[in-house]
Amino acid sequence: MRRLCTTGLAALAVIVLAACDNWGPHESVASPSDDPSLAAAIRAPLLQTLGQEDFDQARMACSGNGRFTGPFDIVMTAGQDVDLHEVDVRLLDEAQKFLDQDDFSAEDLAQAFGTTVVRGGSVRTFRFHTNLSCGRSQPKFIEADIRFTEASGRRNSISISSPFESVLVVRGGS
Repeated sequence: MRRLCTTGLAALAVIVLAACDNWGPHESVASPSDDPSLAAAIRAPLLQTLGQEDFDQARMACSGNGRFTGPFDIVMTAGQDVDLHEVDVRLLDEAQKFLDQDDFSAEDLAQAFGTTVVRGGSVRTFRFHTNLSCGRSQPKFIEADIRFTEASGRRNSISISSPFESVLVVRGGS
């Protein structure tokens, strides 16, 4: 009986410790909310000018070899200091089925952007270059899961999504 009780306590301890290692949100965190610790949005870099016309439409497209290398931006606004831990980016088709995913660790983020901290009260733009497979057809959505540590030390996360839209530019001859 004692052995069974000890085994049960050990199993419970493993479950509790494993649960503590998960990333949030531990409370409902929606973007936007009344006081989010982090709000974010995905956007493609804007086309400035092409020929004689100005465009302000987002452009995301897969290359001829079926890869999406970006770039695209994730714009983050912090209500308090946050330290990014990981950003996972994925492409989805029109049925919201997973096509491919790129994971950016804290080390990857620090190497690409110098620091993983987003200061409270600030807006910071991170430009990502990926190597994602587009699948057989043009993806319909791009999503990202952002894991971060709040100033209090609490781990949290948010998920964001945006339509994966392309702009085809045809130049007229002169």
